[in-house]
Amino acid sequence: MRWCCSTTLAPDARSRFMEGERLTAIRTAAAAGLATELLARRDASVAAIFGVGNQGRTQLEAVCAVRPIRQAFVFDPDLPRAAAFCCEMSGKLSIAVAVADSPRVLMDANVICTATTSPTPVFAHTDVKRGAHINAIGAYKPAEREIPEETVCASKVVVDQRAACLAEAGDILIPLKRGLITVEHIHAEIGEVAAGLKPGRLSADEITLFKSVGNAVQDAAAASRVLENATRLGLGTEVCL
Repeated sequence: MRWCCSTTLAPDARSRFMEGERLTAIRTAAAAGLATELLARRDASVAAIFGVGNQGRTQLEAVCAVRPIRQAFVFDPDLPRAAAFCCEMSGKLSIAVAVADSPRVLMDANVICTATTSPTPVFAHTDVKRGAHINAIGAYKPAEREIPEETVCASKVVVDQRAACLAEAGDILIPLKRGLITVEHIHAEIGEVAAGLKPGRLSADEITLFKSVGNAVQDAAAASRVLENATRLGLGTEVCL
């Protein structure tokens, strides 16, 4: 199990520790939730989730927090695990969650979240609905991608951080190296949209794509909020080292 130290308080050296995998899922979902709030259609009601791990769970939670999602479709090759995910998340979120029985179901989705370890695209561009918003958070290596290059080319692309994505995000680097897009195809960082420096969605029909590889400031912000809430609610255990 991976642990990260959040803070050490002098002079008695009391330390707080947080489980790193869970913290990463929280901060990644928080960024995707912000992107969904800023970029997805206001009437988005159907979500598609690729991958049923911890990231898939928090991605669906984040999307439901900012949009009136009533139906979610799940894509994962492990069908028993996907079925368990549907049962858990439908009860937790009080929405209909079902395993997708065909890739064509994707055409109903207003919000698409990819949270897999697949090195190749997990859907076909022809199955993406006009006006869809995509949160691509799974691929973080230069030679791997979850999103078809046709979709990247057709989308308004917003990233968490330009430098990080241009170093790690195969979803962007592969079409960039093939000459299908230029660096200018990255419309903005999500912070620029949040600050009103760059526009978000401009029409109901445009496809928007948020690509995140994560960065340290997101972990720090999430850890700070977790610590704040745990202290307020009296949760957790303090240890002295």
